[in-house]
Amino acid sequence: MTFFGVPISLIWFAFAGLWIFSSDTLGHILAWIQGLPLVLEIIVWIVFLPWVGSLWIWHGSWPLWLKIVVILVIAMVTMSGSRARKAARRAKSGGPSN
Repeated sequence: MTFFGVPISLIWFAFAGLWIFSSDTLGHILAWIQGLPLVLEIIVWIVFLPWVGSLWIWHGSWPLWLKIVVILVIAMVTMSGSRARKAARRAKSGGPSN
């Protein structure tokens, strides 16, 4: 796991924990983000795009099954992204593929 892989995984585990045990907190976080001044809100959206996007999806009017599937796909793609970069660096340097 790369340097960014650990924090990304921790944020997703925290998101999942809040989703399971305190989904109201996710709504408070989204309201807080939306209450920021526009420039700060844009910065938060850019830096934390997968998580803020998932908050937006969770509080949207989509069917529950679709919300869950889309958020899980976003989480899996984000967490696997650091592995793909690591594998690409290994392949470029001619190192082992594991």
